[in-house]
Amino acid sequence: MKIKLKDNDGRVIQEVEVDDAFGEWYVEEERKQENAERKHRYWVTVSLDSLQYEGEWFTDSSPTPAEQCEILEEEKRVAEFKKTLTPTQLRRLEMLEEGMSEREIAKADNASKTSVHETIEQIKKKYHEFFR
Repeated sequence: MKIKLKDNDGRVIQEVEVDDAFGEWYVEEERKQENAERKHRYWVTVSLDSLQYEGEWFTDSSPTPAEQCEILEEEKRVAEFKKTLTPTQLRRLEMLEEGMSEREIAKADNASKTSVHETIEQIKKKYHEFFR
């Protein structure tokens, strides 16, 4: 049996005559080596720490611990602010937070649209003073 000897680049250097048993072993080893190289090309392990993550697909939308602290602090400040409001102002602010318009708030509160508008303006003024 003739086998082909190759260099590192895969080019045939020469053909050599060998007995059949050695030739079969050599061909089998060459096949195993090629399979191992192919597997290595497709299954090379990569450290996830070395990858650069970019794009929306990789983002985590949950807040970080620092952001969670900021959110809690903000909620505390808003709760403190709401304590400074009168019951009417608080009720109308809550209706506004629910998405009701001034006209809907006036109808629900059995008040004029002007008085609801004035109340909301008072709330805004208190808000700007409180969070300055």
